[in-house]
Amino acid sequence: MCRLTVRLTRAQLEQMVAQAREEAPNECCGLLLGTGDAVAHVLRARNKAAELPQPRDPRRYYHVDDEAQLEAMRLERERGWEIVGIYHSHPATPAHPSATDRMLALWQSPCYVIISLADPARVDVRAFRITDRVDGNGTVAMDENRQPIRDVMEEEVVVT
Repeated sequence: MCRLTVRLTRAQLEQMVAQAREEAPNECCGLLLGTGDAVAHVLRARNKAAELPQPRDPRRYYHVDDEAQLEAMRLERERGWEIVGIYHSHPATPAHPSATDRMLALWQSPCYVIISLADPARVDVRAFRITDRVDGNGTVAMDENRQPIRDVMEEEVVVT
């Protein structure tokens, strides 16, 4: 399988890192809109994890607010963009999908960009494609708890 790419400008990357720093120790989140592998717009979202019907700790979970999702749909319609990525931060852990990230990765086509602030001197930004594993019959593979098995493939983050 070939390695995929997500393309960001330096300003877009700096915007995402600034949001991660502002919202720490909570996870930040947002959507990346554009076409193909190129990000045209970073749509900052509010992490609503603590306000879910079953509240989650926003230091370890994220949930993109409804307003940002609606704004993304409007921009998709008006500008012909699509959601090419979903980003969030890991304030104290590496930039790699956690078990929770894999479990909650319900969107199969966008990439997942993770901004790690674990080492304040060196912010680490990585992108991943998280997809359901499919067996030879085209059926989603399940684990012993009847949860989908998700494969993780790292993508290249290209900053221009």
